[in-house]
Amino acid sequence: MTAGSLPYRVRVVSSYIYEKEDSAPYSTMGRQNRWVVGFVSAITRLKSGLRDFDLQFQRIPSTREELIQLLSRYREEGVRLLIIPGTDSVVRVAEVNRDIPVVYFGAHPENNGMELLDHPNITGVRLNLPLIWSYENFSLLKGVVPDLERVYFPLNLSSEFAFPNVKRNYALSRAKKEGFWIAPPSSHVGYRSVAFLAERLGVSFHEGPYATLEELQAGLDTMNAERSALIGFNDTVLSGKAVEALLAYSRARRVPLFWVNNAAIIKQAGVADFSSDFEAVGRLVGRMCLSILRDGKPVSEVPFENDPGQKLTLNLPGCRELGLTVPAEVRARFDEVAS
Repeated sequence: MTAGSLPYRVRVVSSYIYEKEDSAPYSTMGRQNRWVVGFVSAITRLKSGLRDFDLQFQRIPSTREELIQLLSRYREEGVRLLIIPGTDSVVRVAEVNRDIPVVYFGAHPENNGMELLDHPNITGVRLNLPLIWSYENFSLLKGVVPDLERVYFPLNLSSEFAFPNVKRNYALSRAKKEGFWIAPPSSHVGYRSVAFLAERLGVSFHEGPYATLEELQAGLDTMNAERSALIGFNDTVLSGKAVEALLAYSRARRVPLFWVNNAAIIKQAGVADFSSDFEAVGRLVGRMCLSILRDGKPVSEVPFENDPGQKLTLNLPGCRELGLTVPAEVRARFDEVAS
């Protein structure tokens, strides 16, 4: 691919883009996310800037047919590159796009979905899911909730994070009528590395795959709420009112809520978030985009990048609401403490 004329037509396509009037706690994930700040700082430092870009944001269509139509329109408009926040979105785009270059950032738990990198026009940044990336981070669950005995992790079966192998394993569990929550030693646990972290921490691990909001709500009703915590991931954001269901359950039953890669939710309700450093991610994305658009490098010559860092957020008002007193040495392990 050769360098082209200005402006660079770039589209940001993602499930995590919302209208400005959306008052949901996750609505800042799109246009207002810190990755955009990092992106702008990187292209400015590299002697470019938003003046050189025709940059527009688009929520990914809900159907394959609509997505094909959107990409066709982009080709007609001369779109040069797609930026895709989120593994779920890039998996869908990769199925129908073979020509428009893509720079994405997203997580690959247990290395699921890494075959994306075989795609000739995809590069990006791998996000680590900091809570489950290291035991040091995972142990903060007990640092915040000292009497913790159980962790519950709901998983949205309609999201791309329910990878085919994991989804099939869940189907085996459902066929055996083992109940909503799947726990070791069941062989049907989908994310065994998280179960091992929980075992090392001395807490029991419960995984709850759900296909509908009603199924999630019914599953939450079977939780043992005492000395327990909920762990939310952004697959839940993709399921309509599922986030609100977790927030409502957390408040009603006084169950601490932790999240991964969505500090906006935790700052509104919850106790702690474990995120990648999205501003640093944005700087990498900006540099990669200019390598393709301005320098004319083919995507194959723009190396895939590792997660550049993490940012952990503690919500002290949320902790106090649950009667949790977080010691100073635990607070010091968080990058941001909302008070």
